[in-house]
Amino acid sequence: MKKVILLLAAFIIPGIIAAQKTIVSGTVSDGRGQVIRLMAYDDFVSKKIITLGECLVSEEEEFSIDFELKDTIGAFLDINFQRAELFLEPGKTYMLDITYDAANRLESYFDRQGLEYSLKDENPNELNQRIWRFNEMYNKFVMENFEHIVKLHDKGRVSDFQDEVEREFNEIDHPYLRNYIAYKFAEIYQFARLQGRKTLAEEYFTGKPVLYNNVEYTFFFEEFFEKYLTTNPDVITISDLIIAVNEEGSLSMIDEALAQIPYLQDEGFRELVLIHGLKGLYFNGTYKKQNVLELIKEIHRSTSDPMHKKITANLIESLGRLAPGSPAPDLLLTGIGGQELHLGNLRGKPILLNFFYSTRKDTQNNFEILAELYNYYRSGLEIISISMDDDPEAYKALANSGGYHWTFAHYGNDPAVLDAYDIRNLPLYVLIDAEGHIAMYPAPPPGPELETAIMKVVH
Repeated sequence: MKKVILLLAAFIIPGIIAAQKTIVSGTVSDGRGQVIRLMAYDDFVSKKIITLGECLVSEEEEFSIDFELKDTIGAFLDINFQRAELFLEPGKTYMLDITYDAANRLESYFDRQGLEYSLKDENPNELNQRIWRFNEMYNKFVMENFEHIVKLHDKGRVSDFQDEVEREFNEIDHPYLRNYIAYKFAEIYQFARLQGRKTLAEEYFTGKPVLYNNVEYTFFFEEFFEKYLTTNPDVITISDLIIAVNEEGSLSMIDEALAQIPYLQDEGFRELVLIHGLKGLYFNGTYKKQNVLELIKEIHRSTSDPMHKKITANLIESLGRLAPGSPAPDLLLTGIGGQELHLGNLRGKPILLNFFYSTRKDTQNNFEILAELYNYYRSGLEIISISMDDDPEAYKALANSGGYHWTFAHYGNDPAVLDAYDIRNLPLYVLIDAEGHIAMYPAPPPGPELETAIMKVVH
């Protein structure tokens, strides 16, 4: 009975409030001169990242960011793509002590370490403190009981743990935390297969509000509906799905199939599931990307839900970004002589962008091959090699070492450069046509494949 009480209490819709000034400030050890950003997902389907605020860390290693916030959200601090999660409430002030280590800025986005920080406010009832405390309990429980709950499907242990959580958080009065805990338990029931899909959907989705800003709700939703359209022949067969997307371009065929599912009777929730499913189809490979994009655009035009309109707009933007034929994002760079260099001002020749670290062992070898390509195609091709080194002077010795007669620049320690070209690994090569459109992203490294790609855009 206790489990039912906990979960029923959890599904609370936060009250509608006006945006309030919220402040995140503090210190960053060894972070002088670094850009610190406070970021969040604009929506959990497209995963578009928005910047709530940013500033330079001062010589005194201090920073302060203030912004307007309407709802409680999960956000993250970012310094050179080292990140730390932080839960924010409207109108509150957060004082942090952050530890930054430049050595953790590795060559792969996926290898980057998280930022370490502590809150100066050690109030145990503060939202972050409560979530940390619950997550510690949760992780300990899963690690100690994994075999029992996953292999033996021991529901009793989960119920006992829910009783323990109730006792620990028996005075929970925060809607975000209540929902966070509820959907964390939903996660256990899902990955351990302690409840069937229909039961989970009825308990956690049917008649419940969509919690667009709650981290655990969005995680559970994504796991529940992962590859939903392509792995459930009782919903729609693959052959019918291919016809609907690739041949008919019919949104109604898919929607009508989803409408037969008992827990998808709510039109608004079904529309969200459909949007999420179409995003998956775009990256599937079996389905025509342009057709999938047109179906998303159709939902964008027809939906009456403001949140769904935003999600589809973000998807349309993100799916078309950096695709062949799309406009190449402009960059403001610092030339090797200190002059400003606008990528958007360079037109008339194809451009090969090369983002690199000068300290990588293969950088000079790649430059030698690039030199051969440039010497042969220089009348019809520009190359811009952009140093991503922290130290804006670090690459100059290599650039001036002889034989490299193309343009060199530094990214100016501007994280917007990494965002613009979604830089996750280095080196990265991008080929832009003479009209300023993406020709190939990412382009191959220097060699025969890259030369073949260059030949297609050089006239």
